[in-house]
Amino acid sequence: MNNIKNPPLVSILIPTYNRPHYFKIALESALAQTYSNIEIIIGDDSTNNETEKLIYRHYLHKHKHITYIRNASTLGQFNNALMLLEQSNGEYINFLMDDDTFYNNKIEKMMFYFQQDLNKNLALITSYRAWIDDNGDIIEQHPSMKKLYDEDTLLNGKDFGNRMLMSGQNIIGEPTIVLFRKSLLTEPFGTLHGRKYGCSVDMASWLSLLSKGDAMYITEPLSSFRLHTGQQVRHKFLEGCEDFSQLVLASKKYGFLQDTKYYKKGLIRAYGWYKNAVKFYDLFPNLIPDKNTHARLSYCLNIITKELRAI
Repeated sequence: MNNIKNPPLVSILIPTYNRPHYFKIALESALAQTYSNIEIIIGDDSTNNETEKLIYRHYLHKHKHITYIRNASTLGQFNNALMLLEQSNGEYINFLMDDDTFYNNKIEKMMFYFQQDLNKNLALITSYRAWIDDNGDIIEQHPSMKKLYDEDTLLNGKDFGNRMLMSGQNIIGEPTIVLFRKSLLTEPFGTLHGRKYGCSVDMASWLSLLSKGDAMYITEPLSSFRLHTGQQVRHKFLEGCEDFSQLVLASKKYGFLQDTKYYKKGLIRAYGWYKNAVKFYDLFPNLIPDKNTHARLSYCLNIITKELRAI
């Protein structure tokens, strides 16, 4: 498959923070890609120099297509990713979270479909993904993460975005899973309608992209998403409720949920986020983020019920 003349440049962007062991595995999977024209840009947000030592000792002198950036101060996961995107030169972008991995043919397989897209209608390509544990062993798939289709499928962007919003879940995939056309991301990654998202960074950008183009879903797993105790985003029920409520509201301005039945279903899913957040904080009051948590949740409920009553 990798016989394309003058293949477009793909940027693999790896934000990393204080986990050199997982980072090394992720980087090796990027280096093993069968696609020929790749740049790898690493944004090191660590508070120690373990990753820096690893990079200089084993990689930079061997791989000229690696760019390593050691942040002068900690940017945080969101801003580190934005910095990497600004530094990228590729026509196509794929983030690789430092605890995830690519299958060797991931970029090649996805770029095959982009190369067939002569009219440049495709905004993003995603695939089925494997879930792995701390040790890299496959985790039994949750029913909500079953394959969306039985064969590789071209999807209308608005329809795919609607399906995600009405499911209440990120069925498109985490940043590691998706390869996207950089020119169509006209807002900063993780921003939709001027709002910066926290938990739903990826969903916000998928909607932004899908408002301008279509998607391809590949049925074979091309990435592994790792679930482990050291992940940076945990117990974000409050932020998740706020984010999803705002996603549903903002999405209408981008051409999604135009059918009243679809919009109502999206709002009901947002209400489900609210109920889950309330239940979680009732069970684990020690994990309530701050004294304004219940007021913020009430605000989410108010905007959801207001929209539902207006239908």
